[in-house]
Amino acid sequence: MNLRLLHRRLAVLMAMSGLLAFAGGAGLEPVPALLAAAALAIALIWQPGRELSARMERVWLALAVLLVARVLLHVFVVRGDLVVPVVDLLLLLMAAEALRCLETPYDYRLYALSFALLLASTAYRPGVVFLGAFVAFVVFSTLGLMVAHLRRTAERHGVREIPLDRPLVWTTAGLAGVILVVAAAVFVVFPRVSRGWAGRGGTPAASVAGFSEEVSLGEHGSTIYGNPQIVLRVEFPDGLPGHYQGLHWRGRSYDRFDGVRWTRSRRLPPSGGPTRWYRERWRAPRLEQRIYGAPLDVRVLFALHPVLDVESGNGIQPLFDNAGDFLYWGAGAPAYTVWSPSAVPRAEELRAADGGYVPPARYFLQLPELDPRVQALADSLTAGLTRRYDRAAAVEGFLRSFRYTRDLPATARETSLEYFLFQRRAGHCAYFSTAMVVLLRAAGIEARNVNGFLGGEWNEFGGYLAITQNQAHSWVEVWFPEYGWVTFDPTPAGAGDAQGAEAWFWPGRIFFDGLQHRWNKWVLEYDVESQDGLFRRWAGLLATPRPQGVRERSGGGVPRMFWVPLVLAALALGGFWWARTDRRRIPPEARLYLRLREACENAGLEVSPGLTPLALVARVREVRGAAAGAAAQVVDLYLRARYGRERLGEAELRAMARALAQARRSLRTRA
Repeated sequence: MNLRLLHRRLAVLMAMSGLLAFAGGAGLEPVPALLAAAALAIALIWQPGRELSARMERVWLALAVLLVARVLLHVFVVRGDLVVPVVDLLLLLMAAEALRCLETPYDYRLYALSFALLLASTAYRPGVVFLGAFVAFVVFSTLGLMVAHLRRTAERHGVREIPLDRPLVWTTAGLAGVILVVAAAVFVVFPRVSRGWAGRGGTPAASVAGFSEEVSLGEHGSTIYGNPQIVLRVEFPDGLPGHYQGLHWRGRSYDRFDGVRWTRSRRLPPSGGPTRWYRERWRAPRLEQRIYGAPLDVRVLFALHPVLDVESGNGIQPLFDNAGDFLYWGAGAPAYTVWSPSAVPRAEELRAADGGYVPPARYFLQLPELDPRVQALADSLTAGLTRRYDRAAAVEGFLRSFRYTRDLPATARETSLEYFLFQRRAGHCAYFSTAMVVLLRAAGIEARNVNGFLGGEWNEFGGYLAITQNQAHSWVEVWFPEYGWVTFDPTPAGAGDAQGAEAWFWPGRIFFDGLQHRWNKWVLEYDVESQDGLFRRWAGLLATPRPQGVRERSGGGVPRMFWVPLVLAALALGGFWWARTDRRRIPPEARLYLRLREACENAGLEVSPGLTPLALVARVREVRGAAAGAAAQVVDLYLRARYGRERLGEAELRAMARALAQARRSLRTRA
């Protein structure tokens, strides 16, 4: 096997792993990344000759000078981000090193450049792709270092090819596994010194339709297409609710409507309702939600309404605004825990809530100039109904007889609310929520438009509810005295259908997102609390159950939680020893013969790997005649055991050892 070629290919695979790791963390500019990947792929199957390599060297040098000038321009003139020009220079140097001729003994430069790219990717927020790239880098680097050692040894002894048997390769691969285990153990047990991920270049904010300062009904002439981008991941510590497809993940509320757009009033007085109303009047069991959100261009904390308690993490600070919406301050993706009632109050309770405080009418009974038919419709729907709940239910039931569609109106004239109510009678969720709010306000009931997400897709692998932009939805909140805002949804069935769920790639996407979620939760967001909880969980598994009534003694001994890192360290050391130990037991006569060869080599005799035992004796007799007799005795006993299939006794092994000692003394004595 050509060790130079094998060594170069392993070094190139290391470079590919570094490139993949950086792409999985920070991302890359498409053109430089594709060119670098193409150069590395070419280096796997083709290497230039010496002359062509020298000519290519001049091209690489010219390109490197241009990229260095670009870096200096960013430093002194543009004063912008240096990452992109520096990474482009790094990729160029890596491609140049990979496309050198095989006789160039500088593959360690490729090692260093690959490791630099891998290290740079950790400054960002690397995804689960980084994990696979890191494992590949460790495996290829371990094999590459082993082959590099064999290559140097073979070139020093003038051997062109060395057979690489399977036990050697598997042992080296096992060493790579030991390195990964040790790295994982160090990561788990090493004391945490910070919370959250403080890496460079935070996760880019995503934009979701409707989550802005306004929501418009003016779009027309197109279709609302599905978007499978996941924006929320929700865990339920108490178990998945049976009605999870009907959960409304509330985001923002809007109080002012001008006939086309919903906006938020700037000087809105507090109108969310006292928290004690929701604690005392909403008697449904509490539902705990652990929510991991993607950063959006509007800082909203999504949760089930109403929020009774919230605990934030990942360096964010929740903020409860006047409208009753939850915003947040801080950098990074929001991660928080929320407790909410699992259901709205019963109809009988809401029917009795007609007298008491109501929010300002100028905000929640505001209406633009509308077609008189809208007022007439509101009056006809609520005629004869005296209870606030019955009138809201009547309007909701009327709108549910319409048809839900993602197709937008064909013309600008058809986008009006009047056209939706009296002619088309079909539309998307914003039309239904707008129509219900307008009809309720026309009937004298305080209401507002709300948007967020509806339902989600359960991820069995990750154990969480995945909520995508396909579930973006609008609904209505109606005011009930001493109960606050209560959710009503007039949109008929079909609004929560996730178009991406039927796509052929969806199961694979859900599986990959489950991996990504676990990576974010247990690696990127691994902090002191996560470490302590993990140790306590392991300590509970290792703890011996105590009889009832027996209290655990305090003081003395080692706490159980510290046994875990000790066990991991012992396993890592045991695996390292196993990887270094040759699994094939060397017979004692072969060991003594190998020591004779080593003594001859130390004495200055030229002992090549292909030198036979009898040729070794002849070499000793020619150069160091005094040691020839003892060397011949060692070789004779070795050949009898090795090829004559004789079993040497203890006396013969002792005689062989004495002959070896005599040969060593004679070899150390120069003639």
